[in-house]
Amino acid sequence: MIQAIKQRAILVALTPVLAVGAVLSVLRYVVAIPSNPGRAWRVALAVDDLGNVAGNGHLGQSISSRAAYAAQAGKRWGKIVCGGLNALDPGHCTRALTAPDQNLTAHVPAIRQSSGK
Repeated sequence: MIQAIKQRAILVALTPVLAVGAVLSVLRYVVAIPSNPGRAWRVALAVDDLGNVAGNGHLGQSISSRAAYAAQAGKRWGKIVCGGLNALDPGHCTRALTAPDQNLTAHVPAIRQSSGK
């Protein structure tokens, strides 16, 4: 019980650090677009990963990959997200499934075990 309270107190204390990190990420992204597009893409990918984790996804998996797996499973939200992504970038979700760093099928049991799911 005390350990759980201590963990929650640490998480609360981290809130301002996370807020500053979010602001700095957006600023770094905007500055990098004209000066260093490669860095801007890396920041965008990191935010994508964060968004996926915040949406109950797995660390290391992009929203595109998660949506592609959901679309394959017949889930409406996955089909909607992939429809939008594929309209902007044809074949996006298919590439997300086959990208070596996004194809987590073999790792899902280990990821679920480590995340407690």
